[in-house]
Amino acid sequence: MVEQTIDLTANSIAPGDVVQALTVPANTKIIAAGLQVTASATQNTGTDATAILGTAVDDNEYVAAFDIDGAADGAYAPSATVAGDVIITSADTLDVTLAGGGASFTAGTLRVYAVMMDVSALGEMTADEVSRDNA
Repeated sequence: MVEQTIDLTANSIAPGDVVQALTVPANTKIIAAGLQVTASATQNTGTDATAILGTAVDDNEYVAAFDIDGAADGAYAPSATVAGDVIITSADTLDVTLAGGGASFTAGTLRVYAVMMDVSALGEMTADEVSRDNA
């Protein structure tokens, strides 16, 4: 399990931005992924902030249109129905795409998490013979 906290007021993150939240190595199966609002989002204007979570292949594979300014602190996004086995064959990222009518965020943090498994080939699995085995 890996996780990353995104402070929406840091680095000039604004509605419309895509944040590369987690790095996913090649040959990795994403078992589950999601978002949690750790501090409710606020925009400079408007109350329509949402977030989606996915990869370059499907930008809302794991979370679709989660209301991040209406959610209580600690709320988890409902999981989207995953289309099928998601195995990342070349390195990628899990991305949070933000939307809303405001020009900037004035508060809010999100926690992005994923349960992943390396599904690379194990390689040679036979035991090596060493000198102590010949004694």
